[in-house]
Amino acid sequence: MRLTMQPLRAALAFGFVVTTGLVSGCDLNAKVDFSDEKGGTFAIMNPVIRTPMAGRPTAGYFDFNYNYKVPDRIIAVASPAFKRVEMHDSVADGEMQKMIKLNTLDLPAKSSIKFAPGGKHLMLFGPTKALKAGELIKVTFVFAGRDPIDVSFEVKDVIPVTGSGGSPETIDHSKMDHGTMNHGDKKP
Repeated sequence: MRLTMQPLRAALAFGFVVTTGLVSGCDLNAKVDFSDEKGGTFAIMNPVIRTPMAGRPTAGYFDFNYNYKVPDRIIAVASPAFKRVEMHDSVADGEMQKMIKLNTLDLPAKSSIKFAPGGKHLMLFGPTKALKAGELIKVTFVFAGRDPIDVSFEVKDVIPVTGSGGSPETIDHSKMDHGTMNHGDKKP
């Protein structure tokens, strides 16, 4: 069995960043950078999860910058804090918006993808415990071409977003009736 040091170095570097952030009290959720032996980097910025309401799914948002020459794909997302995590996209269907489940998400070379209210987002179903604002929740991203990564998402009561007019808005995604929306897991 041959061991490679690159994943170990990446894990140690990430552990150092997390430990340093915890000791210094800085906001780890602003930006998490990853690099590896494939000659590129990617960053997950501002990872947040909307505080879940009892019996309702909630949503997760972040910005993803993928700076590699070779494309990849997110093939799964999971969290020990939820029974199920799915990637979704909000798309227009005539004059209506509907959500569709994304089984995978292509990451084109040198691309940026925004997970935000009204667009791509994570749907998190069945919290395994009560979650409150300020908690950090581990979310694991599984890729087709690299090792999985864990990212800490902060639970927040209100998710600030920038609307098309550039002014700050807040969208309470958790109050939407997801039971009547097409999440891709039932026939329309």
